[in-house]
Amino acid sequence: MSDAGQATVVIPARLESSRLPRKVLADIGGRPMIERTHEVAVEAGCGPVIVATDSEEVADVVRGFGGDVVMTGTEIESGTERIASIADRLETDVVVNLQGDAPLTDPAVLAQAAREAAGSEAAVTMPVYRMQRSEQVHDPSVVKVVRAHDGSTLYCSRSPVPHVRGSVPDAWAETATFWGHVGLYAYTTAFLKAFAELPDSGLEDAERLEQLRWLEAGHRIHTFEVEPQGPSVDTPAQLESVRQLVEAGRTP
Repeated sequence: MSDAGQATVVIPARLESSRLPRKVLADIGGRPMIERTHEVAVEAGCGPVIVATDSEEVADVVRGFGGDVVMTGTEIESGTERIASIADRLETDVVVNLQGDAPLTDPAVLAQAAREAAGSEAAVTMPVYRMQRSEQVHDPSVVKVVRAHDGSTLYCSRSPVPHVRGSVPDAWAETATFWGHVGLYAYTTAFLKAFAELPDSGLEDAERLEQLRWLEAGHRIHTFEVEPQGPSVDTPAQLESVRQLVEAGRTP
């Protein structure tokens, strides 16, 4: 699907998502969310863009605005698993995963993710941002990332890590460095092709974070710093927030 050595952006788009069904087709400023997300991927300019979906309805919409589609199984739940299921069809060294519910992602972050992944020996690369507010630090929906000096991921958690001993929790964001995960990844194709062979992870089961399965299996996750990105959409309130930002012209 692409020349070897070039990145491919894959947008996993499940129609019946558990928290907000049909969100990828939600109208945002007169266009469906999946079209706006696809536009971000195209603007990144780091390689071909493919939408991977389990829905013919989504596929028809994508074809309608000129996008490329690959159909995947309806039983697949995670975006990484959906992309891994088509890895054998991707003639590329690096695959960037842009989630279908992230239409306000800066295209430059995708392009940087592709470059960082190509220059790293890590199986997975992901952007992180420095948290500035204590409410983010203590929000379990915000994934915290503990990093080594070289950018390698030491651990990911929904809990505030590190624990700041001797400081009140409301001041933790000012007394320690906390990194949040921006919801996209860049993988090596080799990692994706071996994805199904990864052993089960008790850490992943406990925190419901797929990164922990990769770390527990011994894979390196490289990180790089970016600015906080526009919100993804998991709830009706977040959808309304994104609509308002688009209406106000605050798009990448």
